[in-house]
Amino acid sequence: MVPVTEMKIVVGEGYAWILLEAVIITIHMWITGMMMGSVRKRFFNKDFYQNKFPEYKRLGKVMRPDGGYPDDGQGRLADKLDDEQWFIFNNYRRAHMNYLEGGFAVLIPLLIAGLSYTRLTFFIGIAYIIGREIYSQGYRGAGSKGRLVGVLILDLALLALWSMALYTCFHWGNGLNGLKRLIF
Repeated sequence: MVPVTEMKIVVGEGYAWILLEAVIITIHMWITGMMMGSVRKRFFNKDFYQNKFPEYKRLGKVMRPDGGYPDDGQGRLADKLDDEQWFIFNNYRRAHMNYLEGGFAVLIPLLIAGLSYTRLTFFIGIAYIIGREIYSQGYRGAGSKGRLVGVLILDLALLALWSMALYTCFHWGNGLNGLKRLIF
């Protein structure tokens, strides 16, 4: 068996900015969740529990009027919201959940692509963050139709990051010859 060649990874100072973008994306994702939490607290407050869900009293310590948990927008509590409140709450929720669902899809390729294409990855990361914010604001304000511009920007950014990350892995692995040496 032929030993696999060891590789040392050396990154330039620019890579620190890629790491910063990863942190910013993570914080932005968290802030999007906190915005959903503020809407939850606005709708599922003590007044809501007393007037629309008085049966909470018999549930004792299990359910308290403290922000609407465990309802995520599709449960017994959300059923008691009026249509406008339900729509607003679920749009905030959907904007946040979409971000969570796509977290790994952007963070890992960002970190890998940045190893080979630091400057380009940095600018694409900025485009992704801007696209994600446009997406979130659009969804929160107008529902699924409001997200279209943001989707276009962030999906193009994702495609570029994925392409660069795949090429980086292939190139750093010495292409097909490197794969053959690894396997055989």
